[in-house]
Amino acid sequence: MASEICEGVPEAQARGFFLAIGRRMADLEPLEGVNDASVLCARINTFWQALDWGEIELAVGKDAIVVRHRDLPNKIAPDPQGHWATMLLGVLEGAYDNWFRVLGSGPALRTVAEWQGDTLELRHGR
Repeated sequence: MASEICEGVPEAQARGFFLAIGRRMADLEPLEGVNDASVLCARINTFWQALDWGEIELAVGKDAIVVRHRDLPNKIAPDPQGHWATMLLGVLEGAYDNWFRVLGSGPALRTVAEWQGDTLELRHGR
């Protein structure tokens, strides 16, 4: 699926599609009312572990919330173009952005994801 989308549509459309999938996935684990970072981390970890999509560490800093998502599934087929990693980046960025917005994040804050080796790091802040 990742290869078909990445090779079949412009990059911006593929990114938008993956972000939308992530937002829909986040809707499956509603986090309304969570007001503690340790509870948030536990709820998110339970969600991803049920899918066998790894686990997270969450750090609340002065300027951002940082999520380090590790042990994500490896590509499931030969993927020399890195489409699987591109898909995961967009899906997870969409999911975390949605969760932070549900928890009350304002419009001035944004979520940005990037690979740090085998770990996906997401920052939500200014």
